[in-house]
Amino acid sequence: MSGFTDDLAERAAAFEVDGLSDTQLLRTRQCVLDWIGVTLAGSREPCGRAVQAVIAADDPAGACTVVGTALAAGPQAAAHANGTASHAQDYDDISFWMQGHPSISVASAVFAVAELHGVSAVDALAGLIAGYEVSIRLGLAVGKRHYLDGWHTTGTVGSFGAAAGAARVLGLDAEATGRALGLAATQAAGLKVSFGTMAKPLHGGRSAAVGVASALLAERGFSAGKDAVEAAQGFAATQAVGFDPTRPDAVMAGRLAVESICFKKHPACGATHATIDALQQACIEHGISGDDVDSVRLRVTREMLDICCIERPRTGVEGMFSVRHAGAAVLAGRGSGLAAFTDDAVHAPDVLAAARKIQLVVHPDRPTGIRTEVTVTVNGEEFVYDEGERTPTPDSELPMLTEVLKIKFRDLARPVLGENRAEEIVRRVDAIEEEHSIRDVLALTRREEDA
Repeated sequence: MSGFTDDLAERAAAFEVDGLSDTQLLRTRQCVLDWIGVTLAGSREPCGRAVQAVIAADDPAGACTVVGTALAAGPQAAAHANGTASHAQDYDDISFWMQGHPSISVASAVFAVAELHGVSAVDALAGLIAGYEVSIRLGLAVGKRHYLDGWHTTGTVGSFGAAAGAARVLGLDAEATGRALGLAATQAAGLKVSFGTMAKPLHGGRSAAVGVASALLAERGFSAGKDAVEAAQGFAATQAVGFDPTRPDAVMAGRLAVESICFKKHPACGATHATIDALQQACIEHGISGDDVDSVRLRVTREMLDICCIERPRTGVEGMFSVRHAGAAVLAGRGSGLAAFTDDAVHAPDVLAAARKIQLVVHPDRPTGIRTEVTVTVNGEEFVYDEGERTPTPDSELPMLTEVLKIKFRDLARPVLGENRAEEIVRRVDAIEEEHSIRDVLALTRREEDA
């Protein structure tokens, strides 16, 4: 086999967990725990509820868990519901190599197919990491232009990763996995015009469902276009004019894709985090509150204008994509948790008053990226914060990150499942590779009845 699509298929079909280092396995466990947590919390959001209602009417019974609910569904429906829920609060993991959110597509597809077939946790993890490899390698190959042109990489590229991961769980060979990728290519979609609406998390749900369907059809011999990424009139030719098949190896330099994944501290668009962090740091370092701040100037990249600069958000979802609102919530003393991004919060008088202190200007030297220069003025004195782009946690700090992610998980899981069930999930994920069946872990995420 030769060609970019075939290379992705070969990598996915051949992937084995046995070759993982201890730190790579730890990173994978972190992804699993974080995905379960954000999916549990997102299952209660309006977009999560809406998808649950649709699949319950269309697919009332099945073998696969709809996380955070009493529902069971077929694998496509479960992947659709879980993928949407896991992105509902924009609190899920991210890879800047991919320019998107890998787990919502890949984990939602992989765990649905793994549960359907009752495979071991080791086989499910192999599918998960194989899916990450395909999503993130393809994200690097299509390049930044794909995203800048208006495609939401999570929905487009994520469909390929979901298909590859599901195919690995099914044990498909490289040829069949290539067909699954071809099927994903002809269904991949997601537009950035959807940011700030329920349609953005839907991209996660649909890409996961596409991945499941693509793998299951390929398993049955379904045919698809050959070399679907790089062929004339294929995915790259139609959606990614900056496609460069050599870029993944050059950037990754022998590392696995899972090593590029970062986790969110705040439930909002990742491009708002530099502002949130800077304002929180300023308050701590200088012993001030938002009332003491005269003004804040945000010098954002041109790219951010199309991502997270909704000027006057009308809903909590729009607030997640408003860097001004995110900063105003901090200044108003509302923090940066889920309560800062509700419908009530975006209309609160104290938040609106704080928002009037914040000015957005375009940085003259930064056309792309999400780096933000934050200038805080207090009594005429300026404090400037200008951190670089986020990078993955180094290996030496992974144990500390695990503890941070457990705190985040408990905050998200306890309101849905209670303390005892949440702690049981933490314990089981800590040694998930030893689980006989992934079904046993997913069963812990079910409710006896819907709230």
